[in-house]
Amino acid sequence: MRFLLVLPLLLAACAERWERPGTTEAQAEAMAAQCRAQAAAMIPPHIISRIASPARVERERNCRREGDRERCTTTERFVPERWEQVDLNSGRRESVRTGCMAEKGFTFTGYRPLRLE
Repeated sequence: MRFLLVLPLLLAACAERWERPGTTEAQAEAMAAQCRAQAAAMIPPHIISRIASPARVERERNCRREGDRERCTTTERFVPERWEQVDLNSGRRESVRTGCMAEKGFTFTGYRPLRLE
């Protein structure tokens, strides 16, 4: 379950482009991995569960003609609340990670297309 929460962050981080004069893309990616690991060690995940959408009753009204009269029925369906897991520390960890890259002299220049190799 934790892997599913971390996977989008890793994919997003892999698509970032950090540049520093005289540094290759491979070197920049290695530094980014070090900063990511450092941030993860400093600020571990704090996962909580919260309601993403509250419980509700959905109503559907169906009408049909019977001669000159209209007959309608209403059906109700209970939809339970939906829960999600959230990492309360993700913002702080992201700040540490980007600060680490800036301290190493890198500048964030945007995103590159994700390469699935």
